[in-house]
Amino acid sequence: MISRKHLLTIFLAAITLGSCNFKDKDKPPVVIQPELLDSIFSNSFEAIIPCPDCAGIETTIRIFKDSTISRTIYYQGRNELPETKMGTWKLKDSIFEAKFDREKLFYKIKSGNSILRVGSDLKEVDGDLAKNYIFKSTKPFSIEDHLGSYFMGNQAENYNKLEIIQNKKNNISIELSSYMINDSISKCLLKFNGKLNKENTIEVQLSEKNDSIQQLMKILFTVREAHVFFENVSKDSIPLKCKDSLNINYQGTYLKR
Repeated sequence: MISRKHLLTIFLAAITLGSCNFKDKDKPPVVIQPELLDSIFSNSFEAIIPCPDCAGIETTIRIFKDSTISRTIYYQGRNELPETKMGTWKLKDSIFEAKFDREKLFYKIKSGNSILRVGSDLKEVDGDLAKNYIFKSTKPFSIEDHLGSYFMGNQAENYNKLEIIQNKKNNISIELSSYMINDSISKCLLKFNGKLNKENTIEVQLSEKNDSIQQLMKILFTVREAHVFFENVSKDSIPLKCKDSLNINYQGTYLKR
């Protein structure tokens, strides 16, 4: 037989549990002001995520008003091109749940200028690495920030040099040179004219050097590097020869110095 004391204990416990459930169920949702969302939709956000086998993962996200999201990642020092994936998002309270194919990522709104990458439990990263998961809004792309000299290879041995010079608003002068320390040809220099496209990538028409090659050379920028690559061109047909004899491979990642 249950005593009055035990009945009172059970009753109080039931009230407490019911009160907690009521609070959780009826917790008011977080309302994000339209002005804040507009600020987020009009900005890009960048962070350098820790990487176990590289210097860091440069990550840029762009959240669009039509419920799509882009994420560009670049593994520093790997001599690989940045990769961009498109996904979709849903907003719950202050959390964007982003889905890229089978991968889900979560981003928490802190302000119009910063977003936090949080775990699947929606908890913020803490400790020494916490600052690396803060995505901060970036200023609009400016080609002036990327003008100058870039190098690929060891400057004490053989190396390539990329020089980017702006001559008009969206017209860019480009110089590609190769220095071969132990070769009779000490320097090979090629000059191009390029244009900056809407994706902030420099495009160079290879027909400028060879009428039979109707393809593009492109230069893509990350924080401190420029990436030279050729679109839909086989390696053997790239018209970048030195003295009409020596084929130079200019494709790759150049570090700004």
